Amino acid sequence: MNQSELSKVNKLGWNDGAYKAWVKRYGLPQDYALTLMENPTHKVSDYLTYMGEVRGKKIANLLGSKGNKAVSFALLGAEVTVVDISEENRKYAVELAEGAGVKIHYIVSDLLEIPAKIVLLDFDFVVLELGVLHYFVDLVPVFEVVKQLLKPGGTFILRDYHPVLTKLLKIEDNRMVAGGNYFETDETEVDVAFWKLLHTDSQHSSPKNMIRRWTLGDIITSLAKVKLEIVELEEESGIRWAFPPDAPEGIEDKVPGLYTIITKKG
Repeated sequence: MNQSELSKVNKLGWNDGAYKAWVKRYGLPQDYALTLMENPTHKVSDYLTYMGEVRGKKIANLLGSKGNKAVSFALLGAEVTVVDISEENRKYAVELAEGAGVKIHYIVSDLLEIPAKIVLLDFDFVVLELGVLHYFVDLVPVFEVVKQLLKPGGTFILRDYHPVLTKLLKIEDNRMVAGGNYFETDETEVDVAFWKLLHTDSQHSSPKNMIRRWTLGDIITSLAKVKLEIVELEEESGIRWAFPPDAPEGIEDKVPGLYTIITKKG
């Protein structure tokens, strides 16, 4: 399946119930905005570790979904642009920003088809995080867009679920075993990520996505091919929420749940 076909499937899935799912999980955007305003650093604290003071900085939050991180950055004084394929995500995010009294730029577009004028904005930071790389059949074009978005010396923060967890480990008899194939390269049909919030709704059938999971070697190599300077790779332990609810107790301290890669544009 090529990227255009994959994106078409995923766009349909992400425009089939996302707004309703976010309301069910977080409440109405106007109400959730109050929570973010009380502590705007909470949702972005892991990124601020690498970013420092963001007031006055330009941040591109790619595949930024419902906008809670974008709004948090905006509350901290950043100028934030979100790119995402879902109009339903945009609706929730824009209403969230309005409720918080801040502005964000939200562009509904396939990442690889964003308007040229956006690519030339020279961002200080590009953030790509949590379950997004698997929507692409080739990572090099993705990271080329990232590089074009960044100004010289700008920072790219990539944080995602660790491939050992997503590609290899399975739960069997209350144990995590190597039941997957780390080197699998085929696309897989899955329920769209927000479906677990709507599965009790008998009137809403399960929307689908097509994904392709990547190894850590694939990701590092693709970053190197576009000549983004790799500054740091952190494999994170102790992230219980990254694991399935029925994963054995304490497994999060033995297996990396997430990774973060920091790169710079020369």
